[in-house]
Amino acid sequence: LTLSFFVLIVITPIIFIFTFIFLEWPSIYQNIFNDPISQTAQGEPKKWLIMQTALIHSFSIAIIVTVIDLIIGLPMALILARVEFKGKKYVDTLVDLPLAVPSSALGFSIFLFWGTRNGVSFLLGLEAGLFSLGPMLVVLAHVAFTYSFIVRSLKAVIEGVDTTYEDAARSLGAPSFTVFRKITGPLSKGGIIAGAILCFTRSLGETGATLIVAGTYEMSSVTVVSLRKSLAIGQCAFLSAILVSTAILLLALLRFMSKRVGFPIKKVWLGPESFLSGKLQRQTRDVVTYLIFSMIILIPSCFTFVYVLTWWNGSPYTGDPIYGVFYQVFQAPDRKWASIWVSLMTSLSVAFIATVVNLIAGLPMAIIMVRKPWGKIKDILDALIDIPLAIPTSALGFSLFLFWGTRGINLVKPGFFLIVIVHIVFTYPYVVRPLIAILEGIDIGLEEASRTLGAPSFTTFRKITLPLISKGILAAGIMTFTRSLGETGATIVVMGTARTIPVFIVELVESLSLQAAAFASVILILISFALLLVLRYVTAGLGVK
Repeated sequence: LTLSFFVLIVITPIIFIFTFIFLEWPSIYQNIFNDPISQTAQGEPKKWLIMQTALIHSFSIAIIVTVIDLIIGLPMALILARVEFKGKKYVDTLVDLPLAVPSSALGFSIFLFWGTRNGVSFLLGLEAGLFSLGPMLVVLAHVAFTYSFIVRSLKAVIEGVDTTYEDAARSLGAPSFTVFRKITGPLSKGGIIAGAILCFTRSLGETGATLIVAGTYEMSSVTVVSLRKSLAIGQCAFLSAILVSTAILLLALLRFMSKRVGFPIKKVWLGPESFLSGKLQRQTRDVVTYLIFSMIILIPSCFTFVYVLTWWNGSPYTGDPIYGVFYQVFQAPDRKWASIWVSLMTSLSVAFIATVVNLIAGLPMAIIMVRKPWGKIKDILDALIDIPLAIPTSALGFSLFLFWGTRGINLVKPGFFLIVIVHIVFTYPYVVRPLIAILEGIDIGLEEASRTLGAPSFTTFRKITLPLISKGILAAGIMTFTRSLGETGATIVVMGTARTIPVFIVELVESLSLQAAAFASVILILISFALLLVLRYVTAGLGVK
């Protein structure tokens, strides 16, 4: 049953998009590459050129974001993993804050801070935003969105490096910079590569924030949403298949590179590396790291709170109460508060159902991955589990829209239940991966002792395994619930007439109802951040970092 659920609910809909393209290829090819109506004056296929431009933009942005995140994230990961200082746990919590900000709310906050006169422009005395909608805002939003992922990935792997090797290198006279380059870095290469690829795929697939800050700048994840809305099913399927294929290739590349790729570590430049290892230089590095984190990540991600406080009773520029957050949300004739409430309840309901279903289906899968001696089959499953994690959610949502809708088995129409199914699929790895890690840390001898004393397998699970992993189950549930609560891209593709609150925030911004969008964002951020604090408390009890 566990494997059937995984194959039928998670994997088959993703594969179906390729089946659809194969069956519909003549019409898809004609529509994209050989449609005389949509060709340019030079006879080039305009629809394909639009897709090509969106893909080039997305890949370019993802590469830039990954490089920036590595540059600014690696120092923070090193500080959190190797440096002890007062307030470290608070810094560690603040680094996770962007994870608690749903992507549409994050994109809106980035837009307010960098793109309007309410943010950094106010401090500089400018009458307009520092950056207009387009690639610069997209880069800033994606860096803020992916920063926590790469810092967490790098911190975990650096903490896993045995400090004995580093201490031995220092005792032999190696400067700190050389120790990192020749010892810590090479031993952490798997995590660094994994963090970079995770950052790249998350940027490539980010939709919620991109919808708000991209403007007319074409991005592949947003183009999928646009094609779906315009019912260009063949074009949308073709573009989604490219994104799905890219994600699968990147996962394969990750597994290959983490085992085969080495770092250039032979030569030592003693003078420059000794200089960079000096106390003043290291302190400067730490200060610069904190400043960059504050100005590029933390403040822009939370600026919505400043906006709501500033605009609560009216416009700070004219004093007119009609433009205040309170009036726009609670007193305006269009009753935005009622719509916010309905969309919030929809989001909470979807997240709850997706979490419960995934806990029921994901726990047996984690037990299979840890306890069953299935050899190569487990290797295949291990690779397949991560696929929903890497695929851009708009492409994943469209795959499920095709499979479950009229173009596939025609069982579920766009709306609440299809949103639930989509959220179950993309949050599935968020349950399975943490539970695998928790189960691997349990002494199997306890279970074997129980069976030796005559306990059936289910009794052993209920009396021994389940109590030992109960906090891990709670942590996985909170992580899944929070991830579902903030999703935008996949939801837009399959939502029908239903609305979750991240999608409603996007619609409010598009209609220029900025005050109501800010209020909705604050509610969503507060709920997500509260869940994050509970998650940190639970994982601290597990000894998980």
